[in-house]
Amino acid sequence: MTTNASEPALDPVDEEPPAINTLRGMVRTEGVRNYLFAGLAALTMIFLIFFQQGSDIGGVLLFVVGGTGMVLRWAAAPTFFLVFLLWFVIFPFGLPPAFENHFEIQRRHFAVADVLLAFSIVVYLACHHRVFALTTQAMPQELRVGRKKKPTRRPVELIRRGELPRLLYLAAAAVIAGQLIWLLTTGLEIDVNENFPLRWAEPPVFGQRRPSEELSFWYTRLLILIGIGFFGSLVAGLVFNYWHLRNLSAAEGGMMLQDTSWDETRRELTRVENWRRGSRDNSPPPV
Repeated sequence: MTTNASEPALDPVDEEPPAINTLRGMVRTEGVRNYLFAGLAALTMIFLIFFQQGSDIGGVLLFVVGGTGMVLRWAAAPTFFLVFLLWFVIFPFGLPPAFENHFEIQRRHFAVADVLLAFSIVVYLACHHRVFALTTQAMPQELRVGRKKKPTRRPVELIRRGELPRLLYLAAAAVIAGQLIWLLTTGLEIDVNENFPLRWAEPPVFGQRRPSEELSFWYTRLLILIGIGFFGSLVAGLVFNYWHLRNLSAAEGGMMLQDTSWDETRRELTRVENWRRGSRDNSPPPV
């Protein structure tokens, strides 16, 4: 079979790149590929941890749901993933009864398996949402009758250098903060008879009942969680507000001060404008 010499040969370099919302386009785009592989690696770690704990069915199901959701860009995959995760954490073998160990709650602070599992879950969820924003939709659509706009994606060019390592650092910080909260919640107890009501809880003895004048464990942990949430949110709000103000440019700071000045002098400015309008209306007409 001969070819016509006059016909130009197709240059593979000039081929049109595949669409980013396809599997081939996701793999060939560097920014999307990094998040895709990071999410799949996190799912693999989740499978290994569940398999090591004897919940092989849960590990396989979580890997299939999470991996399929990332590859097919399924928006509801993280929701189903969290529901299945909660089910297999309570029922490791897939069916009731639940695995119960009351002393494990206080002994497993900063356990390697728990830290790796929490870190992998946070990384997968973050990677899934970023892949979805880059390939499918980053902003919610406006619900208007008769109008359908093209979904807004996050441009790949806006991916900054070192964005994925920063995501891993933030995920590690979130896991450490969660472990510290768990340690404070299970390690502290409330003693209303002392001047300072918080103290470190003594290790429970099997078969020993708690005195009737002391608060129960669930009530103590609930109050500690509420206190940590309230004061933690207050401190975090102050810190982030100060950090936001420190990062403002001169123009942004001037605009905020101008808005504040307008809000505080609104009545005075309105009164002055009313006087000016009244004087203008009462002025004699021009000759």
